[in-house]
This record gives sequence, C-alpha cells and structure tokens, in this order.
Amino acid sequence: MSEYLVNRPMASAALLCLCFASLPASAAETIEAKLPNGITVSANFHKGVSSLPAVLVLHGFLQTHHSQPTSSLASNLASKGYSVLNPTLSLGVNRRKQSMACEAVHTHTIKDEVAEVAYWINWLADKGYKNIVPVGFSSTGNIDILLYVAHESHQTIRKIILASLNPIAIDQAERQRTRAVTDKRHSNGKRLDKYSLGYCKNNFATTATSYLSYAQYDSNRILELIGKTPVPTEVILGTADTILPANWSAQIKAVNPRTRVTLIKDANHFFDDTSEFDLAEEIESILKTLSAHPS
Repeated sequence: MSEYLVNRPMASAALLCLCFASLPASAAETIEAKLPNGITVSANFHKGVSSLPAVLVLHGFLQTHHSQPTSSLASNLASKGYSVLNPTLSLGVNRRKQSMACEAVHTHTIKDEVAEVAYWINWLADKGYKNIVPVGFSSTGNIDILLYVAHESHQTIRKIILASLNPIAIDQAERQRTRAVTDKRHSNGKRLDKYSLGYCKNNFATTATSYLSYAQYDSNRILELIGKTPVPTEVILGTADTILPANWSAQIKAVNPRTRVTLIKDANHFFDDTSEFDLAEEIESILKTLSAHPS
C-alpha cells in the first residue's frame, strides 16, 4: 500500500503542541557563506544529536526560511533532537532576508536554486553528517530537491520528503509564445518582461530565460521526475489542499509505485493551525525509520 490517510484527533494535536513547548529547540545558529558567484547566502542551523538524521528544510516559491510552514517545521524537528538546516535561497539577491515580490526583477533560474541546494547538502556532509534527508515544501522547494537528486545527489541522501508538492502554475499559451520567441536566431531571452508564474499573475518581472527555466515544471514534468527519482520518496499532501491538480496522489502513485503518499486529513496547502503538528509528527515518524537503520 503506497497511500496513507492521517486523521489525528484534535486532542492529539493539542497534546503534541504541549510536547513541543516542553522541549525547546536548540538555539539556532545563523550560517553565512559566500558562493562562487560572489553572493552571500544564509541559513538557520540547529545542531542536534549526531546519531539522528540531519534534515535540510527548504522553503517554497519566493519565500525565506522564516516562512510557514517550514519555519515551524524546522523548530519542531529541532525540538526532537534533529540537526536541522533551514536555508534561504538567494534568488540572486545578496543576503536576502525578505520574501521577493512578484514585481521585483527576477534574473535567477531554477538551476541557480538547485546549485544552492547542492551547496548546503555538501555543507552538512562536510560537517560529518552521513544521513541527510532533504524536506521540501510547495512547488519550487520540492522541484529543487527532485532536480538535485536526479542530477547530482550526494551519497548521504537516504530519502527525500516532499510536502505539498504541486506543479508551478503557468499559462500554457504564454509558455509556448515565449519559447517561440527565444527560439528565434537573434533573440537571447534577456529582455525584461512580465509573466504569469505561480501565484504571480501577469506581474512576474523577469527574462524569458529565467521564466522558461521555471515554466517547464508543469504536472507532466514533475511526474516524470518522480518516476525517475533514484532515492526513496515520501510525499505528504493535505486533503483540503485546493492548489493540487485533480487526482494528484493517484497520478503520483501511477508513475512510481515505490513512492509513498501520505494524506493528512483536513490539512490545507500550508498546513495551518493544528495541521502543522500533524505534518511535523508525520515527518518525524519517517525520520525514525531511518534512525533505526543507520547507514
């Protein structure tokens, strides 16, 4: 069976909340590093028990490590003793600390994001962690992880966990028009224009090259990546998530029966309210299976 429905009673979630409150996470350390392109990036790092898996928690589209639910998830896992690294992807901005507006100038590509994910995985590995689990959230957070394991996965990656995995919302006609323009001999795709991408509607200011790097990851492309992922994959979805395509969990299982899909009852895309504790508990249960069988 590759799909599980989690339906924890409210009292259980409340009790879980109290448990987290009674076990404060280790103080987060701010890590800064300069990438080869000269941009300084940062991450929050909770150092935990060395025998437990180290977890990299990656935020969603245009957000930072302060955004929900990844911020709460990082704290909750750290309170259980896990080493947790929660980076903010630069998106081409030096020391980025705020979510990027749709109207801001975007010259970054999804390839740039994956390179930063690789940097932080290597950072954990260099610290001696031999059991690393990337946890992604929403569209780009999960796509970055899928692309990383598809092309340059580190040997320490035992499993990946994808929460609220959804395709990047695009206008198919706009993508086709943009492709046609950039395919012309004299077009280099560097002119700024406004596109629809994700929740940005006709106001995502970027180049055709940058736009197309993201716009290619529609539902078909994501399913292709899941079907070919070389490491065990866990997908966690909310039954009240209105952002997901129809029959999404069934489509995921069809392309890769080895991928386990967990449905958290009544949870929306952002795992609001008590669902954040259901999400943390489900991820911890997955991590415990790895702790029981160290590499």
